[in-house]
Amino acid sequence: MPSALYNATLSTFKAQGWTYRPVAGIEVLEADFEAHHTKVPLHVQIHGESGIASVVSRCTLQVPNTHRLQVSELLMRTNKELNIGNFELDWDSGVVMFRVTNIFAAGPYEERVIASLVHTSIGEMDRLTPFLGEICKTPKGELLFLKVSDLMKREDLLPPAPES
Repeated sequence: MPSALYNATLSTFKAQGWTYRPVAGIEVLEADFEAHHTKVPLHVQIHGESGIASVVSRCTLQVPNTHRLQVSELLMRTNKELNIGNFELDWDSGVVMFRVTNIFAAGPYEERVIASLVHTSIGEMDRLTPFLGEICKTPKGELLFLKVSDLMKREDLLPPAPES
């Protein structure tokens, strides 16, 4: 029997009109979102008994092992500035993810909170993808000259601010 939090998550996706794929046998939804810069794959896992929702977006760029040090610096510097969630690098596969988790008190579960977790995960991955792309397209021989802190100052790589 699905947990109340999983049912609230399903309801949130339906209310937002988001297309999703439930994963059989576990309380997981997967989806793909078109963001400003890229398509963002999303994985939402619910731990109903604990009241935990974990939302993970994934970058579609795979980081070559030659570029993982610079990408790790970018993620570390970015995480330092975040208020919610964090970026991760799977060192073995070169996959970059953004994870945001919320622990809910007993229901009812607010759909706006669940939707906010999804929006945050997609938005952060979309914001970081061009910076990851710049690092990944830097020739291996030039990586020592790449200053990640300077790269992060480039405003031309940011998506436009949302209109009010």
